[in-house]
Amino acid sequence: MKPIKQEEKIKCKICKDTGWVKKGNIVYKCKCKLKEITENIYNRMKIPKRYRDVSFENFMPTKAYGQDLVLNKAKQYVLSNDYKEGKGILFVGPPGVGKTHLAVSILKDFFLKRSIVGLFRDTRTLLFDLKLTFDGSASSRELLEEVLDAPILVLDDLGSERLSDWAKDILHYVIIHRYNEQKPIIITSNLDLSSDDEMQTSLEEKLGSSIASRIREICEVIYVKGPDVRGRNFLNRLQEEDED
Repeated sequence: MKPIKQEEKIKCKICKDTGWVKKGNIVYKCKCKLKEITENIYNRMKIPKRYRDVSFENFMPTKAYGQDLVLNKAKQYVLSNDYKEGKGILFVGPPGVGKTHLAVSILKDFFLKRSIVGLFRDTRTLLFDLKLTFDGSASSRELLEEVLDAPILVLDDLGSERLSDWAKDILHYVIIHRYNEQKPIIITSNLDLSSDDEMQTSLEEKLGSSIASRIREICEVIYVKGPDVRGRNFLNRLQEEDED
């Protein structure tokens, strides 16, 4: 058997894989262990890999569109006690303006500042997963209960999918349950709650007036405006800010 080199055995050069670092008479948990703990929490939250590194700190608001004000509202929500009364946020805006970035940042900050472990679910994926397991089995009940009982729930991209009667019933059940139990929801959507424009589809049209009414009561509607920044790096955005 080929011998393992010493440097290959040790993954962390700071703590030598002990998990602890001593400074004077004080012993600290090593950064490698803190990172491991954080990754486990993010897995529990079901935060997608693409959004593991997003935060309020690296959300670069385009001031010309008022995104700095939107960012401040998101930060203040975490610091307030509105969530205890079941109050949430509905981020509305076109694709690529940072709605999901803000929603995930809220989840992360709730854990970092309040030790609350929330849950992220893309609406379309959630419905697909439920449909695959919706046979009365333990797995389907556990999946649904996880969504119903999470202390903070992010429903990402609500309204983008075609909704069958079954899908509408599930979303109604989730939203009504959380409404009644005063459990907050952070929603992102490309659709406004309601619209006077016959050519513009709304969440009310997709989900029904009763659900739209409940969302309107428990969620502050925050409009996120701006250009689609997907595929453009932060330096491009900074340059645009300077030019403005």
